[in-house]
Amino acid sequence: QGARPSHPDLIDDLAARFIQNGWSLKWLHREVMLSAAYRQASGPDAAKGATDPDNRWLWRMNRRRLEVESWRDAMLAVNGTLRADLGGPPQELTDTTNRRRTLYGLIRRRDLTDLLRLHDFPDPLTHSAHRIPTTTPLQQLFALNGPLLRQEAGLLARRLDADAPAGGAERVRQAYALLFQRPPTDREAALALAFVGADAAAWAHYAHVLLGSNEFLFID
Repeated sequence: QGARPSHPDLIDDLAARFIQNGWSLKWLHREVMLSAAYRQASGPDAAKGATDPDNRWLWRMNRRRLEVESWRDAMLAVNGTLRADLGGPPQELTDTTNRRRTLYGLIRRRDLTDLLRLHDFPDPLTHSAHRIPTTTPLQQLFALNGPLLRQEAGLLARRLDADAPAGGAERVRQAYALLFQRPPTDREAALALAFVGADAAAWAHYAHVLLGSNEFLFID
């Protein structure tokens, strides 16, 4: 009862080669994720947008918001505290010493942590084919006032201090390189330096702002 596929020939081709490669899901994932279409950016193009406004023909990557697990992992990664070891028992996500990937977080079926409950984590008591993304005021309040972002922002500020001890514009450039993989614009750098001023403690507040930004939450 769904719509016809947009790329039936592509589906047939992938299906045939999937069988030829021994029904290997790893092969299929690698084939898709290394393709030119999958690796595109989500930036606009006026000419292509006029021709295909719904992106049916995949001329760009659709902008995507990080799921809560990836969002937490990204925060730990940029402040340099994410542990990469595999396996082992789960650990409480509310434990401030937990530096492991969120995949290894302990899930209590009847008592989800605020981090998971507020950010579209599926109900563990029911089968969920996919997550239903939401944008709510509680998510923003969590980003502004929750203990997770305050802690990770403090650790990020500590890393920036170690990587760019001179402070100032050099530290702002380091922050943008870590979080956004780009240099700041002149206006962004000026706003950052005006916000921080001579207050060393303000760098943690500045790091908090960057971690809670849409640019960090969304993949371009």
